[in-house]
Amino acid sequence: MNDLHTERVVPKVTYFDVRGRAEVIRLLLEEANEVYTERLIKIDDWPELKSNFTFGQVPVYEEGDLLLNHCNAIYRYLGRKYEVYGDGTLEHAQCDIVQEIFGDAQANLGDFYWNPDFEMLRADYEKNELPVMLANLEDLFCTNQNNSGYWVGNRLSFVDLIAWHFLDSVRPFSQPTLDRFDKLSEFKCLIESRPKISAYLESPRRPKTLTVALSPFGGTPETS
Repeated sequence: MNDLHTERVVPKVTYFDVRGRAEVIRLLLEEANEVYTERLIKIDDWPELKSNFTFGQVPVYEEGDLLLNHCNAIYRYLGRKYEVYGDGTLEHAQCDIVQEIFGDAQANLGDFYWNPDFEMLRADYEKNELPVMLANLEDLFCTNQNNSGYWVGNRLSFVDLIAWHFLDSVRPFSQPTLDRFDKLSEFKCLIESRPKISAYLESPRRPKTLTVALSPFGGTPETS
């Protein structure tokens, strides 16, 4: 009887050399101890390359013949693949809700960071808008009656990494505001203390900036 050898498929992530929308993908792969490669696009090359990508967008996740090109679809796929999508139908739905809410929160924060009037608006945003958003998120976090420290159920799910990434995007802008929310801060510490996540955060594999330098905020290592 001949031995059958299955060649291992190494996933590839294509994105810019920043954290951005690909960071949650990296976190999921790192937590799963998955070997992966990256194609890092230079922002100056993007106008020429953009038409080569479906819908002209990245990140792109490739795994053999599989190609996914929307970040939320990629997050859910990896959540299912690595069995971090909650336990049972109810928790699946709860994960979907948390993902949608953080999608809105990340869009709000991203729009602010990219606003040409960022410097003029930052004091008001930090004083008024950001605390309300964080308070609402902390209220949602506390609805998980399991008191597990996670957003859904009793164990890590992919939405915990989405939530962590959002909070880590708040950090360089206003750590003092984040510090006012004990539950969110405890959760953030819980995730970044996980051995594989901690190792990634300290590794040279992690991009140095939140987003490209075209952004008024988060586009340099000093603000990331």
